[in-house]
Amino acid sequence: MAIIGAGVVGLAVAERLSRRTPNLVVLERHGSFGRETSSRNSEVIHAGLYYAQSLLKTRLCLRGNALLYELCARKGIPHRKSGKIVAASGVPEVAVLERIQDQARANGVPGVSLLSGGEVSELEPAVAAAAGLLSPESGIIDSHALMAFLGEEARSRGAVLAYGCAVEGVQRALTGFKLAVRDTDGAVLELEAEALINCAGLEAARLAAAAGIDIEAAGYRTYFCKGEYFSLSGRYRGAFRHLVYPVPSAIHLGAHVVLSLDGRARVGPNAFYVDELEYGVDSGHRQSFYAEARKLLPGLEPEDLAPDQAGIRPKLYRQGEPFRDFVIREESDRGLPGLVNLVGIESPGLTACLAIAEEVERLLGFG
Repeated sequence: MAIIGAGVVGLAVAERLSRRTPNLVVLERHGSFGRETSSRNSEVIHAGLYYAQSLLKTRLCLRGNALLYELCARKGIPHRKSGKIVAASGVPEVAVLERIQDQARANGVPGVSLLSGGEVSELEPAVAAAAGLLSPESGIIDSHALMAFLGEEARSRGAVLAYGCAVEGVQRALTGFKLAVRDTDGAVLELEAEALINCAGLEAARLAAAAGIDIEAAGYRTYFCKGEYFSLSGRYRGAFRHLVYPVPSAIHLGAHVVLSLDGRARVGPNAFYVDELEYGVDSGHRQSFYAEARKLLPGLEPEDLAPDQAGIRPKLYRQGEPFRDFVIREESDRGLPGLVNLVGIESPGLTACLAIAEEVERLLGFG
């Protein structure tokens, strides 16, 4: 059995499936785990506030939230259940908070409550808001420590984590799949696997196409959506107890106050579509970050913001197009039994990773 991709989802799947099969290999084109989307995000544990109850994304987020907190507590993975405040910068946005609260309650998210502007200020003195929505089940996690744990668990059961191995071709074989894999020396090797799990993140659609799937007809075409972060100056270190979010936009949850476990704070991400994988932060975006962040942080000055990092997520839709759910699908009906494609796995993929692993296990007939 082979898994393509050693991001947090691929490693969670490897950890889960290594309990059942000793012959498991994880193929990762980079020199270590989590070099793309998994290490370039907010490291937030989401509670499942926003999405419709019927979505796979919602179900996996809710299940993943509980599994992740339990695992972190049991194994000592650094995390903090900080809670989150979604803040309305003006009265017209209060109605949006009420709709989010209704959705969260329908989804079964516990403890979500509306706050007055004064209550927001009591909890977060640096924040000014007309009202807020408190989500106590949201938090932050050391995603690197989580990935290291998942990889080591899989390895301890016999899984092989093959770094520097890029999958260039996928071919249906008599009893599974033949993979053309380019190693660090540039040599192309052939690997056979009875089952194949495509957790390649930004490359997942390309590899689905390589396996013979018409990604346009299947709805697997993905688009690169970039998000940049700006760090807040030292005077904001330790200034926040909660994650602080604006009301969400059409394509993402909004540039929010991102907390690190050591007390550092950032603002981000923004969101815009790009054609190439390039991770620079445009310092010219400082003014737009400042204008947005100052709606909630009235004491902010432009010099409080410095370019930090950027990430890119694979979206299944472009701006203006209808929202799309996660794709997690076993492809027997397309003549590819044993192939499971995971496409468009963006936020809340980190939160949902352990639940996604359960879903893959079920699709392969193990659950």
